[in-house]
Amino acid sequence: QIIPIDSPNYPAVLKENLKIKSSPPILYIKGKKDLLNEDAVAIVGARKAGAKALEFTDHVAKKSAKENKVVVSGFARGVDKQALDSAIEANGKSIIVLPQGILTFQSGFRKYYEQIVNGNVLVLSTFFPKAPWNVGLAMARNAYIYGLAKEIYVAESDSKGGTWEGVMDGMKRGRKIYVRNPDSSEKNANRKLIELGAVPVDSTGTPIIFEKSYSQNLFEAAEISEVSEPSNNFESNKSDLEKNIFDLLNKGEYTSREILLSLNLDWDSRKMTNFLKKNPNIKTISGSKPAKFTLSDVTSPT
Repeated sequence: QIIPIDSPNYPAVLKENLKIKSSPPILYIKGKKDLLNEDAVAIVGARKAGAKALEFTDHVAKKSAKENKVVVSGFARGVDKQALDSAIEANGKSIIVLPQGILTFQSGFRKYYEQIVNGNVLVLSTFFPKAPWNVGLAMARNAYIYGLAKEIYVAESDSKGGTWEGVMDGMKRGRKIYVRNPDSSEKNANRKLIELGAVPVDSTGTPIIFEKSYSQNLFEAAEISEVSEPSNNFESNKSDLEKNIFDLLNKGEYTSREILLSLNLDWDSRKMTNFLKKNPNIKTISGSKPAKFTLSDVTSPT
């Protein structure tokens, strides 16, 4: 079936989350179209996710199925595939958002024929029906996974790639995104996403309340401080904005966009980049694309 953006069957949550400007004008679907307007949960993560991330995905998907919520995923290996399989195992409902044209998914239609006919699985694509899979379509598809859901859970993210970009875009749009709090031994970007403003959750998907952690103090300070131009007197009258930027950069390396998201600043990326490059207390990480910044080893008056 073909659902244009002006159809009453077009998912209202997609237009609400992405706005008309960013919503796909046409949806190509196979399955029960009513699933598009039911409460949905997106579960996303890396293709090479570890065991803890897959266990988290399994729990959240089965919990969502019990709560009669639709699980949205992208049909990539790793977290996406685990989310789909766990929802089906729990007799739940799922939406598969394809990174390709819908007519190229014949093997998938055969595999999930029973679930599609029974109304438990819907396959969706926003691309030309015969378009083959490619990286560009896979990256573009991520925004629609997030857009179709009311709740977003991140099992595991790298510091770049589709999951990371999807979270950055989601937070820029004001979405609340739940990220699994990683163990200290894990090597992923989950903790960095939490520092940037994502909501930490435990292995069951329940939000965690920390006792005045660094990130909480930073975000609270950012919320109550006024956004102003940096002070010219660093030693005696350092502005709240400049202090918050320094506090954040003292924890690691961040791009201009990540700083803006973390501190909820009403600046554009170019303005922030210019400020960072001109500030003698901040250094640019050599070779980073996009440019990343951190504190200089020696602090000088500004």
